[in-house]
Amino acid sequence: MLISDSHRFVFVHIRKAAGTSLRQILAPHALPKKRHWWYKLLSRNGWPVHYHNYAFRKHAVLAEAEASMPADLFQTYFKFAIVRNPWERLVSEFEYIKTKPKHSRHKKLSNMTFAEYIEYQSRRPAAHQVKALQLKNGQLGCDFVGKLETLPQSLSVVAAKTGLDFSALPHVNQVQRRDYRSYYQDDMAARVGELWQADVEAFQYTFE
Repeated sequence: MLISDSHRFVFVHIRKAAGTSLRQILAPHALPKKRHWWYKLLSRNGWPVHYHNYAFRKHAVLAEAEASMPADLFQTYFKFAIVRNPWERLVSEFEYIKTKPKHSRHKKLSNMTFAEYIEYQSRRPAAHQVKALQLKNGQLGCDFVGKLETLPQSLSVVAAKTGLDFSALPHVNQVQRRDYRSYYQDDMAARVGELWQADVEAFQYTFE
């Protein structure tokens, strides 16, 4: 997560949805990352910590900003995220982790089929985009949720709200792979639709 006081935004970084690329533009305007072990300890254990001192993880959920920011700032700051088709996002992360031997889940995934990976991912809260964008009351709390599939249009909205220029957005962490639909056999696509129903309904995605 990135929070900027100068440009008054809260960016929720969704995995495999252009977040690393966006950070190249957003991070220079955001609060510096808190690396001290004390702030990390307090933040991870739910102690009340002001957002200037909160040790936000890269993929922290929106509710953490809600809990650590003064209510008036949280209400007025532009809160946004970019999401991605759940079927394609699963393929993208699966292939990405397999190319990264130092990734914490590389060894586990190298012994999985894609069908097994789907079931494994479904049990991880971080694999569901809706969960990252919920407030403490369970409602979605972003002012704007853009889509990777229409990134230029989404970034035009973000640019207008933040005053930042995304014309030189880099493309990082890209992995070469075949069309995501070719990974799904038999009833696998339907299974993802069931397991990621909240994402599918909230962001209006389909397999096709």
